[in-house]
Amino acid sequence: MQQRCPNCGSPVVPGQRFCGACGAQISLSCPQCRITVSPGTRFCPNCGTALAGPQPQQPAWAPQQQQTWAPQQQQAWAPQQQPAWAPPAPKAPPSSARPFLITLLIVLLVGLGGLIYWQFGGTIRSFLATSGTPTPTVDTTKPIIKNITAVAGATSAAIRWETNEPSSSQVEYGTSDSYGSVAPAVPDHDPTGGESLGVVDHLVNLTGLEPETTYHYRVKSKDKAGNEAVSEDKTFTTTALEE
Repeated sequence: MQQRCPNCGSPVVPGQRFCGACGAQISLSCPQCRITVSPGTRFCPNCGTALAGPQPQQPAWAPQQQQTWAPQQQQAWAPQQQPAWAPPAPKAPPSSARPFLITLLIVLLVGLGGLIYWQFGGTIRSFLATSGTPTPTVDTTKPIIKNITAVAGATSAAIRWETNEPSSSQVEYGTSDSYGSVAPAVPDHDPTGGESLGVVDHLVNLTGLEPETTYHYRVKSKDKAGNEAVSEDKTFTTTALEE
């Protein structure tokens, strides 16, 4: 009986392994005893060796692909990628240019300082003068005179008053508001001379007065700064002589 291909039915020669028409496997050999068996047989009928499953169908003319010859890909030739945008590293200026740059900077700073001083020199000097030396406080306030009293006798009178700060004592007097006499001639307790600190309770005795006579008087006081206060005009009358 003529043997045919189980795939396409074409006649094949006994012992032929692949169909010449479709390339299907016709027979295979046992790897143990080398007998020919039909495709699809799982175990050898002679020795019982397990057979490989059916091989993929391929035409008789198509050789099995072998990749043993394919060389391994090598990428040693591929250049390393570098970013095209990377800027070059800045270079330090030559050492010979540094002294020139330092000198130029010093000249610019000196010129700028001179310009500022020329423009604002007066203001700066005034500020330094006022900030460095404290401004002394000048006393321009006169003493305040209060509580003036006069106790008169026949030929004398005691004049008393008070001030709010230490100051000198002096009285002008006379038979009219033009006065004409002063006692004492040099003010007592005058703090302007440095020999006295002044007083706040004042007493001046007037002598050599005429009995039964009306006198005008005013008191005067001067503080350490030389500010002198003068009271308003006042009067007193001496008493009669006793017999």
